[in-house]
Amino acid sequence: MEAWNQRIFIIIIVVLCVGHVFAAEPDANNTNIDLLLQTDRDRREITRAQLDTEDFEFGLASGIINIEDFGSSNVNRLRLALHVTEDFFLEADYGRTRLQLTSFERLSGAAQLLSERQREVSYYTVAVGYKLFPSEIYLGNNYAFYGNGYLTLGAGNVNFAGENHASTVFGAGLQLFPTDWLALHVSLRDHLFEHDLLGAATRTQNLEATLGISAYF
Repeated sequence: MEAWNQRIFIIIIVVLCVGHVFAAEPDANNTNIDLLLQTDRDRREITRAQLDTEDFEFGLASGIINIEDFGSSNVNRLRLALHVTEDFFLEADYGRTRLQLTSFERLSGAAQLLSERQREVSYYTVAVGYKLFPSEIYLGNNYAFYGNGYLTLGAGNVNFAGENHASTVFGAGLQLFPTDWLALHVSLRDHLFEHDLLGAATRTQNLEATLGISAYF
């Protein structure tokens, strides 16, 4: 009988010791967690972007346009945009350039296909734009600027060689905000229109690359 009493007493002692060990482990873990949470670290101050909420945008752009068969020329344009939503916008623009000599005109010497007045080319377009990939662009470690890409598709009119021609325009661009009301643009566009100046009617592709600046109001 005494042997059974001793066994029961030993079992009770073992159970109490094991329970004490397992009960002590969470306290140690909690202590470590408290030490981690109490670590002194300086919080970084983040300045949130404060972009203007105005819907209208007016800008100027300048660059190069390649008129098919007439080489590359400087082009200047005005741009007005209405931001309908955060993703979609409408834009209208007006541009002017001057035609260069064709290869035929250069080789023939005196023969010219167009008068000086006919070499002045102007166009206007109305397009729908869609913004892509809004993000921050980092310049070094201390400067971050908001920016986004965009696609445009529209139609317009080109006054080419003294005649008006309907055109289709599509393009892509990148917009960068150095301040809350000022934006920089890099854009590539293709003006498609048809003319019969050189004989048979030909649908031409005329690529344009511009760098511009715009303000919101």
